[in-house]
Amino acid sequence: MEETEWDPREVKQLKKKRLVQNNLMMLILFLLFVYYIQAGGPAAALLPFLAVFLWILTARMLYTTITGKPLGTKTNQVIQAFDKQKKGKRSWKLRTGAEAVFTGAASILLTAVIIFMDFDDSPLRASAIFPFAGSWVGYNIGEMFRINNIQEND
Repeated sequence: MEETEWDPREVKQLKKKRLVQNNLMMLILFLLFVYYIQAGGPAAALLPFLAVFLWILTARMLYTTITGKPLGTKTNQVIQAFDKQKKGKRSWKLRTGAEAVFTGAASILLTAVIIFMDFDDSPLRASAIFPFAGSWVGYNIGEMFRINNIQEND
């Protein structure tokens, strides 16, 4: 396997760029979610969209795990190549496979909930935003921790 020399500062910069891109997407989703709650939209209409999103994410993760070729922006592809080399191909594949299985299980569970549960048309409450906001904050903390752990001698 060909070893590539990585500049840790460049990798940190790319990971920060990806973090900004992901935060912009999360902000858009957050604003749409808040608008949906303010408009009085029911959960029954929102859950199928979430399920489709999870199934697409699962397919993307499975593709990356099976082929070893990451999908996404050039920035994401470079970061994935860095992670793959630093963690080792086997460890990287196990981690991405575990992520794909976990996301797939969440997709199956959400699909089952949609099919088997009877939802009324009551609107979502404002408190429904807290899990989204909490996961967003947790994601940012985790990413900043991983960015700061990239050593200058890696």
